[in-house]
Amino acid sequence: MARAGTPERALRLLQVHLLQELRSGTRTDPLVGAAVLALMPWHPVSIDALANHLALSPSQLRRRCLHAVGVSPKVLQRTLRFQGFLALAQAGAPATGRRGTDGTAGLAVDVGYSDQAHLSRECLRLTGRTPRQLLGGDVERCVCGHEHAASYRPFLATRTGRPLRL
Repeated sequence: MARAGTPERALRLLQVHLLQELRSGTRTDPLVGAAVLALMPWHPVSIDALANHLALSPSQLRRRCLHAVGVSPKVLQRTLRFQGFLALAQAGAPATGRRGTDGTAGLAVDVGYSDQAHLSRECLRLTGRTPRQLLGGDVERCVCGHEHAASYRPFLATRTGRPLRL
């Protein structure tokens, strides 16, 4: 860039270089992509079973996930489960969990938490807030303002009950 001659030429060289770096660095690991899909909350799977399904050892799956997304498969699974809960809550999905559970408890069961206490512990661990604090006291609204449903549209589309707000 120092030999570019003009600031405009130097900028153009930098832009071309950055574009090349971006294109060469965005190759995703297809096995990690398959792992992400398999770890979604509507696909309950153990990490060992997933690694076996992908013909990897659990340690290979861990290394590949850490390299591709920066977290282990278990942390990714926990995060996806929590985001699934937020997506259901934000979409206004009715709970279809265990008999006698509704609202937050029912949605927690629907995405794979054992009960509402399990969700509460995970919510505190991930956000520092209880589900009620995070949702602002309204199970259908998350105070963070992020639209959580984007990655969960296939899951949300299979839900029965009242129409979903997507």
